[in-house]
Amino acid sequence: MKKIVLLLIVFLAFNANAQKVIKGTSKTAFKFKPTYERGIPPNLFVELNFEDDDRNGILESEESAKLILTITNKGNGPAQGLYITVKDDFYDSEFAINDKKEIAYIQKGKSVKVEIPIYAGVKVKSAEHKLKISVTEHFGYDMDPAYLYLNTLEYQKPKLVFSGLEIIDYGDGTGPITSDGQLQAGELVKAKITVQNIGQNISKNIKFKVYSKDENIYINNNKGSLGNLAIGEVKEFWIEISPNKRVKTKGKLPVFLSLTADKDFGNLINYRLPVTLNQKPPETAILKVSADIESLKKKVVRFESNSNKFTSQLGKIKKINEVAPSKTVRENSVAVIFGIENYDNLPPAPYAENDAELIKKYFKNRLGVEQVVIYNSNKANGLVFDDVFNPDYGELQKAIIKGKSDLFVFYSGHGLPSKCGESIYLFPSDGKIERLSMQGYSLDKFYTNLEKLGARSVTVFLDACFSGASKATEKINTKNLIAMKGVVIKPKYHQPWVNNNKFSVFTSSSGSQTSLGFDPSQSGLFTYYLCLGLQGDADINNDRKITNGELKNYLIKNVEATSKKILGLQTPEFHGNEDMILMEY
Repeated sequence: MKKIVLLLIVFLAFNANAQKVIKGTSKTAFKFKPTYERGIPPNLFVELNFEDDDRNGILESEESAKLILTITNKGNGPAQGLYITVKDDFYDSEFAINDKKEIAYIQKGKSVKVEIPIYAGVKVKSAEHKLKISVTEHFGYDMDPAYLYLNTLEYQKPKLVFSGLEIIDYGDGTGPITSDGQLQAGELVKAKITVQNIGQNISKNIKFKVYSKDENIYINNNKGSLGNLAIGEVKEFWIEISPNKRVKTKGKLPVFLSLTADKDFGNLINYRLPVTLNQKPPETAILKVSADIESLKKKVVRFESNSNKFTSQLGKIKKINEVAPSKTVRENSVAVIFGIENYDNLPPAPYAENDAELIKKYFKNRLGVEQVVIYNSNKANGLVFDDVFNPDYGELQKAIIKGKSDLFVFYSGHGLPSKCGESIYLFPSDGKIERLSMQGYSLDKFYTNLEKLGARSVTVFLDACFSGASKATEKINTKNLIAMKGVVIKPKYHQPWVNNNKFSVFTSSSGSQTSLGFDPSQSGLFTYYLCLGLQGDADINNDRKITNGELKNYLIKNVEATSKKILGLQTPEFHGNEDMILMEY
């Protein structure tokens, strides 16, 4: 009987524990290790990708990212017991990475995607991290390492400053003694206070407070919210101030301004305002401030490996040298192409001459242009632009039949802004910066003269940036052509596409961006995708026709995506009629 009871107790205890395991409540879990058997070796290949939250290729303060490995087994045997490890050569407690992943098996012909989270804390340091990526296999069929070069960027602080104060001593709500724009004892005036963010980041949820340490100075409406201030942005707010007759202070009154924002970065605390009795305040001073693009350009992510079994997210590079003819034929059409790579007084513009030769093929074979003329570095000098584009005596006016000829223009080379940022220029190979306005050809004159030529349609492609920096590639660093720090480039020029729906312009980048060269294709990045688009990749609806709109969308999507992965953001722009058909094939 005792044995039966004992067996029953054991059974009940075992059954209870089993129920706990099933329900997941047991502290003891069964973990089975996979068994590996030696056999035919695997053959591993990895595609590497990197994605950060804002997709600019830089890991900024409080930003998340992920390293993505797509591991494919192209061998005849299974890959077994894979370990993926990532080791950083730079220690930063604010830089966190999940540095180890394990995969039991990858069978023949199969792929597995592995995501490794990365995070930068609020106090992350600006530094380059060299992450060693290792993929090892249980039986030693390891891969050679690859490296991810990833730059972290410390929090770019805003900086709130006082910019100006104006005394308003007339109108409703004021009690002036004399309306002279000055503050007298015994008056009630309104004061307009102007503040600005001159830092390198947005300042969020700003609160203001104006106060005095003198009980004889009364201040109303002295607290409030300004919301956010972007880089360079200016805001104003109003207070009421009234010093009585007992104020004894000489010089600046003890009136103080504090501006506080989220995170306590860039705050302005206890700033003594220039409020003086019987004296006008200084003139308001606003600074020109823009994001310091130069500090970011070289900080984007890149992969390196000596093994051809690692590929990065750039994907497969397609051939653009072979150009099949399309159905499109344009009678009386004319094209002029500039490929200015070598400059006498400036750094080279990488691949510009190769761009010109490529586009000549596409103008002829895909767009059906009859006459195509190229100006390379040797020919594009002196007053070449006026010699070509002048509507009274230039070469084009001789070739164009007004109202019947379609005109195409392509330019690859340096574009330069004026120092004030209001004019931008095409530039000849022998030009000097000091003679920019004389030797350069402004876009205002360029577009004006193209319209005056009277062609039936005009289509322009510009693979040039106008940021004041030279073209860069993964192998060639950008260089400053004109000192432009702190200048916002907002050019003013004639815009014929506004009233002429047959005038179209495609540009390779926007604003203060740098247009990139693309080493794998030995061309401009914009030119590479322009060629692919005209091959047919831009034909989104597969109707065997390519419109301006289809080409625009294709260029923006692909140039943006690839530029982020090699050297920084580049966004093409388009002006014109999106429904206009460029070609049929």
